[in-house]
Amino acid sequence: MKASALLGSLLAIAIAGGAHADPVKIGVILPQTGVGGILAKQMQTAIELAMSHLDGKIGGQPTEITWGDSQAKVDVAKQLADEMVKSKKVNFVVGPLFSSEMMAVYGPVSRTDTFVISPIAGPAPIAGQGCTANFFNVSSQNDQQAEAMGAYLQKLGIKRAYLMTTNNQAGKDMISGFKRYYKGEVVGEVYTRFGQVDFAAELSELRNAQPEATFIFYPGDMGVQYVKQYAQAGIMKASPLYTVWTVDQASLPAIGDEAIGVKSANVWSVDLANDINTRFVKDFAAKNGFLPNDYAAHAYDSIMLIDSAIKDVKGDMSKKDDLRAALSKASFQSNRGKFAYNSNHFPIQDYYIREVVKNDSGTLVTKTIETVMTDQKDSYFQDCKLKN
Repeated sequence: MKASALLGSLLAIAIAGGAHADPVKIGVILPQTGVGGILAKQMQTAIELAMSHLDGKIGGQPTEITWGDSQAKVDVAKQLADEMVKSKKVNFVVGPLFSSEMMAVYGPVSRTDTFVISPIAGPAPIAGQGCTANFFNVSSQNDQQAEAMGAYLQKLGIKRAYLMTTNNQAGKDMISGFKRYYKGEVVGEVYTRFGQVDFAAELSELRNAQPEATFIFYPGDMGVQYVKQYAQAGIMKASPLYTVWTVDQASLPAIGDEAIGVKSANVWSVDLANDINTRFVKDFAAKNGFLPNDYAAHAYDSIMLIDSAIKDVKGDMSKKDDLRAALSKASFQSNRGKFAYNSNHFPIQDYYIREVVKNDSGTLVTKTIETVMTDQKDSYFQDCKLKN
């Protein structure tokens, strides 16, 4: 496969001035086709908006962004990362999206002078013993949204829960996180093939188990199909649906009114009341005609994190230790509000419960209804030996 076909389009913006003329080179790896395409569209659009808000200048420097389509395939993601580091000589790799891809990419890339900025993927091994100095997650460790939802169901007094997720690293992290805080009976724990969109057989088994609540993790098109089939199977009333990374502003238009009442846990929502988020949501919607989701919010923050670090080192990217320290400080204004890094380069932040409702204009949105965790650290950071 030719590099040109893999790497996609090249965005180059040159500016004059600044202490250093070296361009900031960023390689973005997303599944623009295949599973996750709807999420990649949100993320690419958010990155483009961030560049617009920065007047095309990351840290005041000339900027080159190379886009790569991983197709949600581990081998393609690895090839793209190799091309970007060796041929494009990027300073930062942003992505890839899925945890299976990240597990294959982060080690080889971060052992070079290249920084890995993960907008979403936060596999447990990278947060703990496998942590590395050049990896920075901008979302959360995979377990954490599920931990928040587990804590929420425990608070509600749910006695019997049914768990379903993808059979991959992220799915296993989610179930682990949920069970860390939920102490009721798990009456079913089902792992399905990544990319599966027909859940008829699994839903039949779920109905027979008669749980009080169902918890799922199915991102992208998988989640759209799951929620629609769950509602159509008539299970929603008997066993309300609780999700992470499944029901959001990208999936809601496709799911429709059947998603009303579904609750999710995350660190961001379209209605968070801070100036940065208000501008982000307004400008994103005005530019694209649809609302941003969580993936978009974190992709936007990824660019703003890099921008803050480049400014801190006054454009001199040759000082890797200084640049790493600048990234660790995270001195940017996040669209989720407060944001700080733990010692393992995963965020310390609040977690919210959101409910799908219709707003005054009739648009389906995730409404923040409760803060369930405050200044939460992930469950693996103490196994990380990093000093910064």
